[in-house]
Amino acid sequence: MNSTDSASLQNLNDIVLPADVSCWPLATGWYFLSGLLLFFLVWFGYRSIRRLISNRYRREALHELQLLSENMQDENYRDTSLRKIPVLLKRTALSAYPRSQVASLTGKDWHQFLNSKLKSPLFTGSIAGTLDTVSYSAGQLSDVDAGAAKALLKASRHWLKDHQAPSASDESKES
Repeated sequence: MNSTDSASLQNLNDIVLPADVSCWPLATGWYFLSGLLLFFLVWFGYRSIRRLISNRYRREALHELQLLSENMQDENYRDTSLRKIPVLLKRTALSAYPRSQVASLTGKDWHQFLNSKLKSPLFTGSIAGTLDTVSYSAGQLSDVDAGAAKALLKASRHWLKDHQAPSASDESKES
């Protein structure tokens, strides 16, 4: 039963599939996209590490403020802890800003400096008075009530977290 008819089913052959398409080598566009992605990952990592290093003083100051806040709960350490808050603020400001700009500030000038580094001023009125009392009184701090101390702690924490440190271009202008 040999059929010479070309349309006969006996003359059909299996379908030959082409070879699978290889992923390698990549097209030029994929190399470009991979390079671009690698560049942005390195850039993002560099910026993140730089930000982490530049804000180390801020994290340490916030940690120290938290310890002072905990120590203020004990009446034996309350006055000592309160007196360390202005010192901590000054040390932090000296870490972030040029010494010539910060070291000599006291009183209202110091309050204005602290307020100028925030979007909304906090060291005004009673908080500024509490800061002055804590900074400059030689005796007991019994006239500073718990509410005023908490307000000072809150304002100090806010300043430590949110003050705007000078940029590199600002520092080069100061030199």
